[in-house]
Amino acid sequence: MCSLAKLKSNKRDISPICFYFDVLPNDYFKVPIMPIPMRIDKVLNGDPTLFILPDFKKLRDLGEKLDFSIDFVSFFKVGIENLINFAKVKYNETNYRMLKNEILSKWFGKSINVIANIPDFSDSFTYLLSEFLILYSKIEKKKLSFNSENYRLELVQYCDNMITYFREKIEQNSFKIQVKGELENVKLYLEKKKKYHPQITSIDILDAKTNRMKKMEFVPYLIYDDLLDCFFFDKKILTEEKKKINYINLRDFNKIIIKKSNNVKSGKSFHLKDLKLNDDLMRLL
Repeated sequence: MCSLAKLKSNKRDISPICFYFDVLPNDYFKVPIMPIPMRIDKVLNGDPTLFILPDFKKLRDLGEKLDFSIDFVSFFKVGIENLINFAKVKYNETNYRMLKNEILSKWFGKSINVIANIPDFSDSFTYLLSEFLILYSKIEKKKLSFNSENYRLELVQYCDNMITYFREKIEQNSFKIQVKGELENVKLYLEKKKKYHPQITSIDILDAKTNRMKKMEFVPYLIYDDLLDCFFFDKKILTEEKKKINYINLRDFNKIIIKKSNNVKSGKSFHLKDLKLNDDLMRLL
């Protein structure tokens, strides 16, 4: 195995990452807000990661109907904390030393300044969070007991919804990006001899710190495929190992999903720079 200290990372790869609520416990994360894909190469090399943001207005409107909303500062803080901690563990396992704080600070500082408009990823991330918010609201309003059969069935249905959505995204083989302010459809993959060949997509990235634009690349198919695999895995565990699994109690997210009646302004729009490194994340570094 090569040293993670020398993990290769393509400088032209912007490596988009989204975060989502998992329904199964995880050995690495106390609160399973999962980064996907788990691109620690960018973290370890101090290169920027593009964090995918949802449509905050749609989620705010849905929250009004459900009487629940997401505290996005807490959501992204926990997601980024999980990504950083995972990178630190893997680095230490391979290199037998701690990852330097300077590298983490460099990565975080660059990441919060990269901006790109990827409509399909934003839509998918919005759908992912919307469906979880609906699941959470349903379980709360039905007052389903944790580890009950009906509780498990709601989790299975949620996984089914995600599997259907991301399978259809892949089968449609069409992906919207923004090029010079105009929407453009590109292929997720080329199909040859019944095999998928994921396509590299190029987009404009703005560095907000320098106000400069540049072309960078990513492979959108891989994120959809990773998400599909994750929900297939979750469903398999929930259905085949239901007597052994100790799945997540969704109420563990109650500091991130806020009941509207608590008068917390949790549905407001979020900006990455709302996460101040010195205040919110310095304790991680």
